[in-house]
Amino acid sequence: MLRDACLPLTALLLSVVLATPLAATAPATTDLVARMQRQPPARIAFVEVRFSPLLREPIVVSGELGYLGPLDLDRNVTIPYRERTAIRGDSVTVERDGEPPRSFALKRAPELRGLLSGFAGLLAGDAAAIEHDFELVARGDDAAWTLQLTPSDRATRRRLERILVTGTASQPRCLAVLNAPDAATVMLLGDSTDAPRAGATLADFLAYCRAE
Repeated sequence: MLRDACLPLTALLLSVVLATPLAATAPATTDLVARMQRQPPARIAFVEVRFSPLLREPIVVSGELGYLGPLDLDRNVTIPYRERTAIRGDSVTVERDGEPPRSFALKRAPELRGLLSGFAGLLAGDAAAIEHDFELVARGDDAAWTLQLTPSDRATRRRLERILVTGTASQPRCLAVLNAPDAATVMLLGDSTDAPRAGATLADFLAYCRAE
């Protein structure tokens, strides 16, 4: 369960960062991270698409993300089922309608805990803290920019290849959590009415996000 939880929790943490509009300036890495600082409380709608070679078709869910403070976050799925994931410090609880709650401590998943610590650096706008666990690279221009996070730890890279945060002009657009081989979670934020429709591939979503 801990391994399966990694991608949704990663997306949860990074997505609340993306709710903050960014100034329309060149995406220097340190400046871009600094502008991602988020003041709680905050909420934003999301659509999440999960790809895996083990799935016949992608899993698509939508709902609302909530940032209540450092490592206090909620992911509330409303379609096609109802599920709430709550991170409170070192504790993670998952509640789904019709099922008993599931809980685990982050200390049982040291790699995941390291990832969450890195994303806490994003919420704080602290590039130095993120670089403790990730290599950070920014590319693009005002019209379309990408922030790439690559895990520094070799063992983590076997599970998590990289994370891409993308934006157009001054508005963050989406994120992609990429895991080799061919597994990924793509999260679209805010208005996604022009997003790819049913039958779209991972490549279609990455093109939509301008992540590749």
